[in-house]
Parts: sequence; C-alpha cells; structure tokens
Amino acid sequence: MTKRLGLLKKYGKYSIAGAIFFLLVITLLIFHFGPRIFYRYFGHLLLDKVETRLSEKQIRQIQEGVSGLKAKVVFSSSRTGNHEIFMLTLPEIQTYQLTHHPHVNYFPRFSPDGEKIIFARSQITWVSERDEDPWDVYLLSLQTGKETLLARDANYPQWVDTGRISFSRKNKVIIKDLGTGHEKIILDGMESPISGSVGTPEFSPKDPRFLVLTTRGKLDGVIFWDLLKRQYFLFGGGCEITWFPQGNEVLWVENGGNGGTQMPRSSATHDNKTLFMDLPGEFSHEYFPRLSRDGKWLVWGASSGGHEHDLADYEIFLWKVGTPFSRAVRLTYSPANERWPDIFIMPKQ
Repeated sequence: MTKRLGLLKKYGKYSIAGAIFFLLVITLLIFHFGPRIFYRYFGHLLLDKVETRLSEKQIRQIQEGVSGLKAKVVFSSSRTGNHEIFMLTLPEIQTYQLTHHPHVNYFPRFSPDGEKIIFARSQITWVSERDEDPWDVYLLSLQTGKETLLARDANYPQWVDTGRISFSRKNKVIIKDLGTGHEKIILDGMESPISGSVGTPEFSPKDPRFLVLTTRGKLDGVIFWDLLKRQYFLFGGGCEITWFPQGNEVLWVENGGNGGTQMPRSSATHDNKTLFMDLPGEFSHEYFPRLSRDGKWLVWGASSGGHEHDLADYEIFLWKVGTPFSRAVRLTYSPANERWPDIFIMPKQ
C-alpha cells in the first residue's frame, strides 16, 4: 500500500503537468484556428447593412485627387449586409450597385472595352474567400444589366482578350472561348512541380504563353510560368500577383511595410525587386492590387490592420503611378468590407 502511494505521488505530478501542457496546446490551437474556422463557416453572421454616404468634403478630396480622371472602378462591398458588386464613376463620384443576389459576389474584372464585367459568385449563401472551390463565373453587361453564367466551379476570372477568359477550377488554370464555349486546361496545379493549390492566375497582356499565379504546396509563393518552355520562376513568398501592361513586369503583395504588407514590383523573368507601393498612415495593410490597362493608375484595398479578406474593414484607394505615396486618394469611406477593385479608364472623346 505504501509502495502504491509512493508511485502515485511520483507519477501524479507528471500526469498533472501533462494535462496542463495538453490544455495549453488546445488553447493555443483554438486561439489560432478558431477564428478562421468561424469565419469560414459563419462569417456572414458578422456582416451588417451599414449606411454609406460620402460627405461633401470627401467628394471634393476625391475629385481634387483624381485631377479630372474619367474612369470607372468596380469592387465588391458588404455595405448591404451581403457582398455585392458596386461601381464608382470618376470624376462624378456616382456609386451604382450592379448585382442584387443573396450569394457572395466578388472579383469583378472589366472587359477590354469596359462594357462588361466578369465576376465570381458563391454556389451557396455564404462561402469564405478561404474556400476557393464552390464558385461560378458570371458575365454582367453594364449596358443591359443582364447576367450570364459562363463557367461552373470556377474562380478568379480574368479576361485574356475580348473573346476569351481564364479562371481556376479545382487547382487547374483554364482558358474558355466565349464564342465556342470550348475550355482548355492550361496548367494543372496538382501535378509536379506545384503539387498543390493555385490562385489568382493571370496571363500576360502581351503574350498568353506567360502566366503568373500564386501557389500553395510543394512550390509556395508567387510564380511566373513560361508555358511554351515549361519553365517557371519563383519570386518567393506573397500572393495576388498581377501584370504591368507592358507584359514584362509584375507586382504582388508580400509581408512587411508600414501596416504588415507592401507591394513590390519585379521583372517577370528574374528577381530585381523594388518597392512599388507602401501606403503611409493608418490604412497600410494593402491587398487586391490592380493596375489600369495603361499602367498609369493603381487601385487596391487597404485596412488599418484587419486581415480577413472578406470581413475586415478594407477601403478602396487609387494612386497615380510615380507620384508620392502620400498622394494616393481614398475612394470609399465605409465600415463595410470593400475588396478586389478594378479600374477602366474612359477613352478620350
């Protein structure tokens, strides 16, 4: 009996220490992954309809900042309590709600002539941006308001040219001919050397043999891909890579900078990275970069620290390339989530 009590005293303290360690690990896992799990399945519970109206002072600041620029900016916003596509016109500062659908609508992209947009819509009422599969791609005419389903199980749509679009599906990069409806798999991310997921694929505006995309897997980061030579160049960590209009440079988002992220630029074929944008001030957590087709304007979203792409208070900013960072113009003033903008510069009459 005495021996048994001794063993209990000897090993009991290890059991208590083990239990404390186990509880500590569980607590850390809940703290780290708990919010992400909640966002993924119940994020819509955090969205509310909010009053969004620009003041006269804010309108004047925008008009002064864009210096007469005639353009249209589309973006996804949760200001109605649901993610819809909105369009802001410059310099009039008129805002239009383009979609009216209970599912999530995001990732709008202007057609080359600016008369249509393509965008992604979730297949059920709520899908987190972290879940890249249950989406469909739609075409919206800005003239008639008519929507057309273009592709099932598709995400991250981009225009390749006036008659073709690209998107990702089940970690494959696909080009679709809108005239014939024919789809062609260009790259399978599940095969070597990526062996993982692919996101935000975009073909060069000058040569569709060249592709940039974000990968998560055996290769992790932002990648330039030469489809003809079957060669790739890995830039390193980051995401949301996009082209300059000349087709020989790219920019993307990576960790660092004033608010935890920044946007570097580099040649598409070798690393000569330089800083392109790091917004000073409160809103410096940058994401969703998009250059105008002439390369003269950058539009993007930035938060004051929140990260979750479809829930945090991101605001839309516009910057004339080459001017001081401090001259960037804030286009939205809303507690809602504003993300994935695109810009179309109106042709001069």
